[in-house]
Amino acid sequence: MRFLPAGIVLGAVSIVTPAIADTQTRALSLIDGALHDAVQKQGFGGYVLVEVRGKPIFSKGYGYADREKRIPFRIDTIAQIGSITKSMTAFAILMLAREGKIDIEKPVKTYLPGAAEPAASATIHQLLTHHAGLTDHCGEDFDRLTKETELHACMARPLEFKPGEDHYSNMGYSILAAVVEQVSGESWEDYEREHLWKPLGMASTEFAQFRDAKPERFAYGYPPGRPRDDVISDSIAKLGGADWNLRGNGGVQSTVTDMERFYQALSGKMAGIPPDVAALMIKPQDPIEGEAWEAYGFAVRLDKNSKPYRIGFAGSDEVFMTYFGWLPQQDVFIYVVGNNGMDNVRSVIQKVLHSAYEVAGITPDMLQPQKK
Repeated sequence: MRFLPAGIVLGAVSIVTPAIADTQTRALSLIDGALHDAVQKQGFGGYVLVEVRGKPIFSKGYGYADREKRIPFRIDTIAQIGSITKSMTAFAILMLAREGKIDIEKPVKTYLPGAAEPAASATIHQLLTHHAGLTDHCGEDFDRLTKETELHACMARPLEFKPGEDHYSNMGYSILAAVVEQVSGESWEDYEREHLWKPLGMASTEFAQFRDAKPERFAYGYPPGRPRDDVISDSIAKLGGADWNLRGNGGVQSTVTDMERFYQALSGKMAGIPPDVAALMIKPQDPIEGEAWEAYGFAVRLDKNSKPYRIGFAGSDEVFMTYFGWLPQQDVFIYVVGNNGMDNVRSVIQKVLHSAYEVAGITPDMLQPQKK
């Protein structure tokens, strides 16, 4: 899913540099106060990271990753990233395009011969930007769905919208995962591991194949008023490969440390993502509405001068919610993850973003939507 967001503290690690301005100190203290409050009143478990120019000015865990065992949420806790997975699928497509193996302006059927119409006529670009007219999904996350059914039954469904309009589609990114597999000759997960996660040192990022991580490193989800959710990789593994309602569009789990490395590579602070690929991933491509534009796996918001002021993406399964945000003009990075219900975590994200704007010196007059 994609969303554009507008006291016991256990095992917390706080990093606040001593030389930041008073306004930044106040903004960061507001984050800490809001998170303490969320732990006490809502049972929040999660982590907040704020970086300026590649250096953390706030890095702190709150509450529990596992309430039953009283395991605190730490920087190395493995937790769902939801639809931020889509940016990794976009990376794979663009890497294959860089090698001359994919032309993103060509239709899907170029690379998936035999795939069903009408989805087979959508271009790779349209799928990347949610402009193909497809329905959002072909079933619930854990409904069994094979690649064969995806390509022949799901892709045969009538278009729900007019091609060229912006309508979010998880299924579109699962189709892109199938393109990655067909063109690369590797499974989607293996491609991500070998070309993104390993090169960037993202050692605790996987989809279904976690091998070495100990059980106590995983975060559980706590939907308000219901029993806790299972760890998602365990649920995916039970599908035995019939996981195409999630593959390519969601389901990846990662740590704050690994996602910070992803940002570092995307922003050019470390090697691992070719600069031309990174530039394409964050370039505004097609309009969503107002100031918001689709990029490839990200959404971009433009200021009144038509320059990106915020790049990012959020993901949620309605229990976990994660936000990956970048203020490129001020070189500020924000990462928030929480496990106690989408609405509860979203309110935390909004407060963190507000404080990050204050840290960055972003004022409302800078954020006027572009006049048409």
